[in-house]
Amino acid sequence: MGSKKKKQLKLNQKIRHYFDGDGFDEGIERVPTSTLSELFHFIALPPDRYERDYLIRRIRRIWSEADTYIRSNIVDFFRADGTIYTATKIKEQPTLRSEKIASILEEMDTTAEEEALLFNAFIDVRSKKINRYKMEAKLEHIRYEKKRSLIEKHISGSFNLEDALEFHALLHYNIFDTAFEKIVVLTTQPFAFTYLKEEPADRLIATITETKQQLTLLKQQELDTFLATLSPKHTYLSASQIIHALKQTPPQASVTLPELSDTLLLSLLKELASITALKQYEHEIVLSANSSVMLPYSNHTLDFDVDLSLDKQALLYAIWHEKELECYHAVEIATKEAANTFFLELNAIVDKCRKQAEILQLSDETLHQKIYALLLPYLNNSLNISAKLERIIFFDFNRSIQKDLLKRQRQELLARSIRDFKNLFPLARSLKRQLILHVGPTNSGKTHQAMQTLQNAETGYYLAPLRLLALEGYETLQAYGVDASLITGEEQIIDDEATHISSTIEMLNFEVDVDVCVIDEIQMIGDRDRGWAWANAIIGAPASTVIMTGSVNTINAVEQLAVYLNEPLEIVHFTRKNPLTLLKSATPIAHITPHTAIITFSRRDVLKLKQQLSRHHEVSVIYGNLSPEVRREEARRFREGETNILVATDAIAMGMNLPIDTVLFYKAQKFDGVKERELSVSEIHQIAGRAGRYGLSRAGYVGALKPDVLTILQKKFHKQATHIALPFNVMASLEHIRLVGSILEETSLFEILNFFVKNMQFSGPFRAANLEGMLEAATIVDHFDLDLASKYHLACAPLNFKSPYIVAAYERYIRAVEADQPVHYQAPVLLHEFAQSSDELLEAEDMAKEISLYLWLHYRFSDLFVDQHEALRYRRIINRFIENSLKQSHFVPKCRQCTKTLPMNSPYPICQSCFRKLNLQKREQHKRNPAAKRHRRH
Repeated sequence: MGSKKKKQLKLNQKIRHYFDGDGFDEGIERVPTSTLSELFHFIALPPDRYERDYLIRRIRRIWSEADTYIRSNIVDFFRADGTIYTATKIKEQPTLRSEKIASILEEMDTTAEEEALLFNAFIDVRSKKINRYKMEAKLEHIRYEKKRSLIEKHISGSFNLEDALEFHALLHYNIFDTAFEKIVVLTTQPFAFTYLKEEPADRLIATITETKQQLTLLKQQELDTFLATLSPKHTYLSASQIIHALKQTPPQASVTLPELSDTLLLSLLKELASITALKQYEHEIVLSANSSVMLPYSNHTLDFDVDLSLDKQALLYAIWHEKELECYHAVEIATKEAANTFFLELNAIVDKCRKQAEILQLSDETLHQKIYALLLPYLNNSLNISAKLERIIFFDFNRSIQKDLLKRQRQELLARSIRDFKNLFPLARSLKRQLILHVGPTNSGKTHQAMQTLQNAETGYYLAPLRLLALEGYETLQAYGVDASLITGEEQIIDDEATHISSTIEMLNFEVDVDVCVIDEIQMIGDRDRGWAWANAIIGAPASTVIMTGSVNTINAVEQLAVYLNEPLEIVHFTRKNPLTLLKSATPIAHITPHTAIITFSRRDVLKLKQQLSRHHEVSVIYGNLSPEVRREEARRFREGETNILVATDAIAMGMNLPIDTVLFYKAQKFDGVKERELSVSEIHQIAGRAGRYGLSRAGYVGALKPDVLTILQKKFHKQATHIALPFNVMASLEHIRLVGSILEETSLFEILNFFVKNMQFSGPFRAANLEGMLEAATIVDHFDLDLASKYHLACAPLNFKSPYIVAAYERYIRAVEADQPVHYQAPVLLHEFAQSSDELLEAEDMAKEISLYLWLHYRFSDLFVDQHEALRYRRIINRFIENSLKQSHFVPKCRQCTKTLPMNSPYPICQSCFRKLNLQKREQHKRNPAAKRHRRH
């Protein structure tokens, strides 16, 4: 009989004990449904359904088809349960069963002991199942078991289920000058069942005893051979560890593959891989290793543990025989597999969440960060994302974006509600407006004629690009007997009887209608930073007649606006009144004649040229950082002949009427706030047109101080200016900001402006304005507890973020507004009658700008900025200081680092000594941190 069959028969006999002698199919019907459910889970075969009939059919099939291992597990379950499931039927009378057993025993050749054993074996079996064949088979089994017990007693061993003999043997260990003996458990090859059954006991005892001796001798030889291979300089184990392992190996373990303790194995394998825990079982070793992965779109590293199983015998063989251990590669493979599985599961979550949040248009980085915030707390050094955890993360993600989804829906509603930008100016839309465009080159009279129309109107607006031009417009209206008011960001001269207003274009009041509105320098609509003010004015100026003045390249832009507004447009062309000639050769600085303006594009170059020219000429200077009052004074000095040379930036390009015969360009490049670039055709025309002013000069000339600059002028001077590109920038007013804030339920000015810039789409040729400066101011004001209107006004203030002096004053003023405390003007100290250096002049210019900021805030928070008159008085003092400074022959250039005096024509703001020190510091820094250098290079 085969070994497998024998085991199954034994298990059938054991299961009958728990079913009151009945077989499995009959006895299983008595087991309660709850116990049946526990049984399925115990054998790790959970059912599809839990109906009783289905459970019984399924377990019967498993018992009949299963291997010995599963049947053994089922028997172990009922052994642990301990319950005997007795038959519910009425059992027959024991006397009848006893009589049948006794009658069969009379016919059999048995001893008294055998009769007793047979009687006990069948006394609980139903009589109909008792017959002589079964009793003789049982008798044969009883005699075989008795024979086995006799043999086991004589040979000091025991047979296992496979009929192999297990016995204890004494082996001798001799290694590294250490000798000891150790009892081990040896197991012979299985004996054939028929051989054990039929062979006489004495011969079996002799044969098996000889087998034991041979096996013991063989094991001793194997042990000696194995010990001979071991060296005190073992690759993995020390001599003491080898001896200790041999002594501590369990008796039943292999003598040629001694077991090692968990602690020893862990210390050994940790040197090869990042293993943190180890557990040994009969045939395998389970390792826990630590590793980490870098999460995508994050600097976060996720630590995790990975479990893997190694073949125990293979690992022990590699260690004892000093072979290469493969556990490192196994850990590496398991780590990669765990990471790959994790990223697949993570990407599935990301894709699902991205689809759910599609309307939010989250960047990959933002989306991953949101998911990490939800997922990482659940992982606990594991990369396992179960189906349940995936559902939890998706649910939490949905809940986390609900507010953003609602906000996005509001944004879309807002975008639809104000998409048609012209409807944000209801007063202008209620008027039947006539648009008139005066186009032509400089010095063509286009603005003069527009101003005459304005003077003759009953009410009107003049909108200028600069405070200086607004002041000139105000004075012109006054000179013609027109009652007028002046409104700029920092100055207001209000006449209660005024019919006209002259203002800077940003100060246009869209709620007061007039007869005529003149919008000067309309080509500014294409300006990157301020163009929105001209677009807003053209669309929303509340006037029956809107006259725009500008260069020819504005025609296409204004025509597009007229079509969008569905308003009639009349275009009036003007020609230049004085000829303008481009010189054929460069003009050396020594040959400059009076009534010449030299144009450059940096304050530093302006002051350097003044330095050079002041040796032979009286020089005026005009550049953007000067206050309007100082620029006006410098222009007056030039106009009235106190100076005969003007050095200026393109600050003179708009509206300044000066007796300039010749314009000479020092450079033909300028920094436009983004990059250094060549002047455009339009810019060259605008600046060059300042020469040969009608009524002041008969003709104008344009040239350059250097041949390379003249080459650029010659290339562009006779070209037509490029048409202003669409779309136009437009900007939200305070009312628009309030509308956006209320719909979005947002109080952060930065978020509102950012929404306006990034999300607003208009039906006309518009886009949200470039608001970099205002956004930068918004980040400051949002830190303070202010209402939205106050934040908006503060963010619109005239600021120079490059000046720490101005920024510090700005923040001080905001704190006062937040605290609702009056702000007194704090006058700075001037150490001299005029500036001793260009840096000292720059400080004075910043002081003047701070006063402009103070006055600007006064007209919006008049109850807090209470020192208007003191600020105006001190502005006159500072302007006089700057004017006196500019009248000086030269400024002493000083090093920005050490204040050492620089050579007059030094092209650098620091001295050679400081330059060398800075380079040395950079080299030392690069040596200490070469990675930073490579990063900057990339």
